[in-house]
Amino acid sequence: MGRDSGVAHDGAATEHDRRYGTSASIVASDIGENIISGHLPPGSSLRVHELAAQYEMSLTPVREAMQRLVTEGLVARRPGVGFAVAPLTGDDIRDVFLTLGFVSGELAARAVEVLTEAQRTELRALHHESIAMLHRDAANGLDSRNRAFYSVINQATRSPKLRWTARLCIRYVPRSLYSDVPGWPEITVDGQRMVLEALDAGDAAAARRATRDFHDRAGEALAESFTQNLRARSAL
Repeated sequence: MGRDSGVAHDGAATEHDRRYGTSASIVASDIGENIISGHLPPGSSLRVHELAAQYEMSLTPVREAMQRLVTEGLVARRPGVGFAVAPLTGDDIRDVFLTLGFVSGELAARAVEVLTEAQRTELRALHHESIAMLHRDAANGLDSRNRAFYSVINQATRSPKLRWTARLCIRYVPRSLYSDVPGWPEITVDGQRMVLEALDAGDAAAARRATRDFHDRAGEALAESFTQNLRARSAL
């Protein structure tokens, strides 16, 4: 694939990946991130046999990965070819983050009254870890901290359908592009700070606004990066 995203440069899954994810999820995640990043532009052919050879896997998990990506709207079936990258634009990415911001903002607002002190302590710890990673220029590690940060907030609420909707949108959030998208690490840490301040103040409206604002800024940064990558590839 077009970049290093947790899969070895020759396409073979690393031992770490094999231990912590199924073969199908590894392939789906890697291809999905290459699509979201713009390294695999819309219309690119995805041949199951070629992918199986690249990832050093059997055909079954690759087919399962393709089906997952079809379900998520990132890949489409193409007669005579198998699969291809589905149409995707920067505005599509903005729409996903708009939805994620709305849902996550509501979850944050509802969490204000129900977060325990232990959960608030965990949020502060995750935020401090994120700051440390930013200062160490260890941007790729921010993804796990940020997902954990918002997971604490979301799980505190009694809103399973909103959490389910958020999980659907999060599939479009790449796990290993923090160092590739200009401004994303800073947007992430600043977003956590603003959300924490609102939660500590007990201000549900401010928590909702801060969470939506973070996702709006993150979505805009990713959409711009996606568009620029597509333009760069088309110029080759």
